[in-house]
Amino acid sequence: MAADHQAFVRLFPELEVDDPILDQAKFDRELVPTMLVVEAGEGAPEPDRVVGYSYFQIMKDLAYVRHIVTAPEVRRTGVGRALMAAVAERARAAGCTSWCLNVMRGNVAARALYESVGLAAAFDTKALHLDWACVDAAPEPDMRNTHVTARLIEPDDDALVETTLALVSGQLATKRAFGGRVLMGLFDGDTVVAGTVFDPTFPGAYPFRAARPDLAFALLRAIRRYARPSDLHVKVVSEDQPAIADALIAAGARVVHDIVNMKGALPAPEALSPLTADR
Repeated sequence: MAADHQAFVRLFPELEVDDPILDQAKFDRELVPTMLVVEAGEGAPEPDRVVGYSYFQIMKDLAYVRHIVTAPEVRRTGVGRALMAAVAERARAAGCTSWCLNVMRGNVAARALYESVGLAAAFDTKALHLDWACVDAAPEPDMRNTHVTARLIEPDDDALVETTLALVSGQLATKRAFGGRVLMGLFDGDTVVAGTVFDPTFPGAYPFRAARPDLAFALLRAIRRYARPSDLHVKVVSEDQPAIADALIAAGARVVHDIVNMKGALPAPEALSPLTADR
């Protein structure tokens, strides 16, 4: 709905990320199918005003909670917990057994809320801002004793890529279904050694995996040809690969966000009963 997009535009900055705000078309295509909203309700000055929203993705038996956002004026009133409960209900109905999300390391209040519903820290993530000029200046990887080639990841490759690179099962199909993404892999014979999903309109590479740092730069060069000429940088999200993040930082990448991925079993409905205050 157009009204929900207006609420999204108003609330999205509360995430405190530098991501571009989706236009109506992309919002309708990607967020609307699994977006939930909370309205202020009876007794409020504007009862129909959206004061919080969540957005999640179902990836086989995992629910990936992408956004949990509440308006500043309703924090610590149970809105965030209500959104988590609503996501869990729909995830159970979809056959999910676990869920996960990302949270800023310094967001102590949000982490406390997520811990209260059974989520625990799983791994660290770095969101990086890297100039393409730094990629161009990085040393070429030594491929003399390999047969590494770059090519698009096809649907038949998904299971191999996700298993080898420790991606969430179903993640590649979910990204591909959105359209407009470039799914790129580096293959050494029948073995995948790096892979990413590149969104040129962002511009960003997520997920981003490589077996070693030099292959990370080779993967970036492979997606470089799909970048818009006007974009001088790329955003790279490095999950649970500190050596890759360190190599990109050494090459000039800037850490934009220090993130903790939290994961847990999907709780029973009674575990998400309302509390006196939202964390």
